[in-house]
This record gives sequence, structure tokens and C-alpha cells, in this order.
Amino acid sequence: MQDITVVVGGSIGADPYNPHTWSGSSRGFLDALKAKGLLKEAIGLRLDFTRYATLAARNFKLNRNLWRRYLFQDPAYRGGLTAALGRIPLKSRFSLQLGHWYSAKEAWPDHPCLSYHDGNLAVSLTSEFGWEGVSQKRIDEAFAFEKKTANQMDAVLTMSEYLRRSFIDDYHVPAERVYNVGGGMNIDITETVAEKDYNSPRMLFIGVDFERKGGKLLLEAFKIVRKSVPSAELHVVGPAALGPLPQGVVFHGRLSKSNASEKARLEDLFRQCSVFVLPSLYEPFGIAPLEAMFHRIPCILTNDWAFQEFVVPGYNGELVAKGSVDELVEAMKKLLSAPSSLSRMGDNARKHVLERYTWPVVADRIAEVISSLDLGRSRSTL
Repeated sequence: MQDITVVVGGSIGADPYNPHTWSGSSRGFLDALKAKGLLKEAIGLRLDFTRYATLAARNFKLNRNLWRRYLFQDPAYRGGLTAALGRIPLKSRFSLQLGHWYSAKEAWPDHPCLSYHDGNLAVSLTSEFGWEGVSQKRIDEAFAFEKKTANQMDAVLTMSEYLRRSFIDDYHVPAERVYNVGGGMNIDITETVAEKDYNSPRMLFIGVDFERKGGKLLLEAFKIVRKSVPSAELHVVGPAALGPLPQGVVFHGRLSKSNASEKARLEDLFRQCSVFVLPSLYEPFGIAPLEAMFHRIPCILTNDWAFQEFVVPGYNGELVAKGSVDELVEAMKKLLSAPSSLSRMGDNARKHVLERYTWPVVADRIAEVISSLDLGRSRSTL
């Protein structure tokens, strides 16, 4: 069948099979499409060096993160990517682009185009993270580009129902063209997960952006929890470095799945820990909680964004209000004090993600979308 050409680029990486592209999700996604017989090819998109260097110089800022924001939101950068894509011949009936950093529909106007998203600018702007120092003019330009591109697509695919509603409400894409197909975990779902012992009060946090993912809030709550549960441990994975930590916190730094020894250490943590905690202050989707649930670990997550779709309170974890230390403390104490409930929740958590959040499941849903688009075109010719 091989109906789809997938395009990656913009700010998510330009090598489709690099383990870091699209926060590590690109390869698993492409492999699932290939196994389904949908993938024709994957294209990495970037500007030529001279054009990129010119735009980078024009948008230069001393703060590296601010510099990236200005460059990637520059209409000239996005228009340049679209023009570069138009010079590449499309070998399949459909194109699917990751994000809205360019427009495959403008590049290949005679072919149906889809886009796939874990987040968008509209929901990102609701957060206090990442937009400090960016001018309203540049934000307005980026929003206008995303809105135009979203409405050009024959179908917009999202990882969550929360994000689906944003494309409908914030970008005014017709509801019948926006599909929640879910997202997948970046692990081998065929691997066997051993039975767990939930009697040890060990908790796990995984997140590179420690502040945005609620790390400081978690440390504050953990100090309170440890007064009631003196043997409690909190294992922190992700940040490159942290300052002085409270007693009971074990810092592991960054653990890469592409490094055999570091991957083994991460798998040990999944086996040893009883509760996963991620009280994010903003999270467009979030792969780490799904991987924890795959390993039979109940989750405590913020009651917002796609997290509301991951966790059913009392079934596979608990949800807490954003920024609430009190609710976080109570949720951690509640779960740590009930090992038998953790065992039940852990089984439910694994079942939940295997039914809804794997790349093969996503590929099946995308196949259904393509079939519906084909059916719609055939009906229009009757």
C-alpha cells in the first residue's frame, strides 16, 4: 500500500531515524507505519547552510533559548522550509508532516496532506514557560502561520482529545477534519515486565526540564512526606545537574536509552519504584508517565492537559491540582501507604497504555483516517 510520505524538520530534528528527533518518538512512529504497510518514505527537511546562517544571524539573541524561539517562529524560516519541501518530489499519495513548521499542502498542493501533533502554539501560550522575552509581533506571526497551515490540512491528527479541542476552538479547524489518534511510548512493547513488589516506598521522577515538570514543587512535597514515611525515597532522572537535595532523594542525572548501561539503570528503576510522580506546571503530552505505566507503576500527575486522559483516579493513579503542594503530599502518602492498591493500579496502568498508547495502535488509527479520506473523495466524485 505505502500511501504516506512522512516529513520531519523545523525544530524537532531533521534526521527521521535519529533517536533524539521529535523527543525520541520519530523512529517508533515510523517503524509502526512501516509495519502497517503505510510508509513510503521518511524525509528530513532543513534549510541550506547559507540560508540558515543568514536567518540565524538576523534573529540572534544572547539567550540561546530565546534565539531558538525567534529563529524557528520567523515567517522567513518557515516559508524557506516550505519552499525547500516543494523542491522534493512526492512519491506517495499522502504526505504527513510532524508539526506546523512548514506547509506540505503548499509544497504539494495536488496531494492530500495530514499533520500530526503532540502540542501547538495555542496551548503552549497558556504556560508561563518558554515565551519570556518573545515579542507579541513574533508570537502573532507564528500563530497566524499555524492557523493557516492547520486549515490547509486535509486532516489534523492529535495525540490527545485535549489538543483536538484546541485545534477546533483556537484555530477554527472544522471538527470533522481533526482526529485524536493518540501517541505512543518509546520502548519495546513486546518486552516482558516482571511482577513488582510494591512494599518499598520508592518514587520515580523523569524529566529533563526540572522546573517546568514540577521538580521544585515535588522536592518541597517530598520533604513533608518523609516526615510521615521516613524510609521513602525519591529517584530523579533527567536533569544534567541539580543543587543540594533533601535527604532521601537519589539523583541519577540523564539516562539515555541509546546507551546500554544507562538503559539498564533506567530499567532497574522501573522495576524497583512503586509510584511515578510528575507534577508538571505545563506538559503538551508526556511520554514518561506512559512508560512508567507500561512497567506497572501507578502515576501521580497534574490534573490538566493530556494527563487527564492518562490517569483515572483510583484506577491507575491519582491526579492533583497544578501547583498544589498539599494535594501532592496527600496523593503520595495515600499511594505509599497502600501496597495492595498499588499492585491493582499497576496492573490497570499497564493494561491502559497497551490498549491506547502504543505506536501500532496509532498506526491503525491513522490507517482508518486515510480510509475515511479516500472514501470521502470517492463519494465526492459520484
